[in-house]
Amino acid sequence: MKTFVFKPQVRSFAASVGAQKRMLLFLVVLAVAGCKKAEVVAPPPIKVNVVKAIENDVPVYEDFVAQVFGESDVEIRARVEGWVTSVNFKEGSSVKKGELLYVIDDIQYKAHVDRDASEVASAMAEYVRAQNDLNRVRPLAEINALSKKDLENAIASFDAAQAQVKAREASLENTKIELGYTRVYAPFAGVVGTSNVRVGDYASRAGENSVLTTISSIEAIRVRFQISEREYLRIVKLTKEELSAARKNVQLVLADNSIYPEKGEVNFADREIDPKTGTLTIEASFKNINGLLRPGMFVKTRILLSTVPHAVLVPQRAVFQLQSLSQIFLVTDSSTLKVGIVETGQKIGDAWIITKGLKGGDKVAVVGTMSLTPNSKIEQVEMKWPDDSTIKK
Repeated sequence: MKTFVFKPQVRSFAASVGAQKRMLLFLVVLAVAGCKKAEVVAPPPIKVNVVKAIENDVPVYEDFVAQVFGESDVEIRARVEGWVTSVNFKEGSSVKKGELLYVIDDIQYKAHVDRDASEVASAMAEYVRAQNDLNRVRPLAEINALSKKDLENAIASFDAAQAQVKAREASLENTKIELGYTRVYAPFAGVVGTSNVRVGDYASRAGENSVLTTISSIEAIRVRFQISEREYLRIVKLTKEELSAARKNVQLVLADNSIYPEKGEVNFADREIDPKTGTLTIEASFKNINGLLRPGMFVKTRILLSTVPHAVLVPQRAVFQLQSLSQIFLVTDSSTLKVGIVETGQKIGDAWIITKGLKGGDKVAVVGTMSLTPNSKIEQVEMKWPDDSTIKK
């Protein structure tokens, strides 16, 4: 029987495994050596917008939502009842004082005038008769040709006739006035609004058809707005000079954010704080250049409350909040970011007033939502700031 020996094959397999291990170790050494020789390339600086903090005397304004009213806004009401027979104006046009607006059917009022005129004539005839009787009875009574009672009756008849004449004349005057009310005239010069009635409509003294139209005098306009109790208390604590400046320098901001060229003046403050809303109503008056402003418009009133001297300002985007702290990124001479703690005051346009921690001329990074850390190297990009709206003049 033959015996097979496998030892040479086992030695060959072991040698192969050893060679593979040596090759793998060699490759690892080469890789490590290669890593040591590779150079670490630093990322390029990030471009960041940079502005200089500005220092200036800054006027502090307060804006309030307001509504425009005419200098006079008068509802033209019907003072007699009847069918409207004529509308004599173009809606939205300018009218002069005394211009005819409406005609209401006057047939019945003319009839009333004629009736009362005839009653006045009848009363006058009775008055004349009573006066003649008195003139006849008085001398006869004086010579006792007629009794004293006859004289008293004649006097009473005369007085009654005289009173009747006055009553009839008053009634006639009243019907003449009512006849005049069938013609509706403009009480002053202004702009007439939409007519609430048309020819053929019935005008009445009460109800929805009593208001025929509205006329507004707009050579000057009134603007009313409300301030809160807190704002009121802050305003009354201003100095006399600041209050005087605030009253005489009211600006209007129109719906398109343009500034109305004419400044107004506060001329009215309500006597009480409205308990329902907790606000005080203020009114300011303005000249209405070229009739630009119309009653009913919504605007903003901008009032100069004070001026902050030597205020330091930076864009609001340059200030970020971390819990209760306000921070900024200061830019050093080596274009490196450094965190600064600041205290903020009021917002002015798109800027913060910095009351502590910054001075005019310091460079500040406007990082927005960019993730940067202190000591980061940056490439400074000068940002144009402020624009015209940052500091209102």
